[in-house]
Amino acid sequence: MRLHHIAYVTKDVEAKAASFRRLLGFTEVGGPPIVDDYQGVKIKFMTMGQDPGVLLELLEPTGPTSPVFSQLAKGGGLFHLCFEVDDLEAALDAVRKAGEAIVVRPPAQAPAIQNRRVAFVVTKERDLIEFVERGPG
Repeated sequence: MRLHHIAYVTKDVEAKAASFRRLLGFTEVGGPPIVDDYQGVKIKFMTMGQDPGVLLELLEPTGPTSPVFSQLAKGGGLFHLCFEVDDLEAALDAVRKAGEAIVVRPPAQAPAIQNRRVAFVVTKERDLIEFVERGPG
């Protein structure tokens, strides 16, 4: 398991990307923002320096039914951590068996991450954790 990205909720992914570019030297990964209709978000990835390392995922709700809409109403900002795992089902089984978290969004393809499968859990401490299944290569 490795940290894949940190998610940040904002009202405008393009404006926040420009701000992080100017203020912190972040660079954009990929092309224009991707809309994920299943998650109800517009997504843009950024990184620091030449090595992609851990990514920053900017999330903009596409409407009031988006899971990140309420986070934006509270001011936005840091939202979740995402860990890359070899086997998504095994990671979810381990979480269930440990009794420390519940699955709140079952596995689904994520268009912003090359259609790799992702799932979300919430811990007893109310932390939101995303797991993404390792892709080829």
